[in-house]
Amino acid sequence: MVSEQQVFHLLSPWVGSALLQVRPQIVKETQKRLNSFVSARDKATDLRNSLEGYLYSAVQSATEGDMRILLDSGDVVRMENEDFPVLADELLYLVFDQFPTDAHHLMLLRDYSLRENSLSAIRALYLRFADYETEEERKTLARVARESHPAFRWKGWLKEEGPNNT
Repeated sequence: MVSEQQVFHLLSPWVGSALLQVRPQIVKETQKRLNSFVSARDKATDLRNSLEGYLYSAVQSATEGDMRILLDSGDVVRMENEDFPVLADELLYLVFDQFPTDAHHLMLLRDYSLRENSLSAIRALYLRFADYETEEERKTLARVARESHPAFRWKGWLKEEGPNNT
């Protein structure tokens, strides 16, 4: 199960702790949607779309439509439409990280990562399903992550590219 703390920790760099403290229902509803996902029944695409739409509406409502967010650094930034698909994908990792490491979930993640260009699916494959991947497949996952996504999304779990790194 995904905890409220995990959701808060993931959302706060994006929307600021202040907003989440004033509107705790954002964390609770996000947690509820993540925890209601069942891989045998639901599609990750549907969950991502649900999270994206919900978070957009929640931020729009909380900011009275101007989408300006007070970050924990003290900076005020305007959230853009493009931020919400990325945020929704980041949240999916909380679900993918709990998948059993079996062939069924491996195939689900591979399919989803290819169809949706999901960094969260790539991350789960790279970190959790390493025993199922060849060295060449892991190198490909790392290359795709680095080339297709901004560094701030992969630096915490994927080493910088270099002669001794994957």
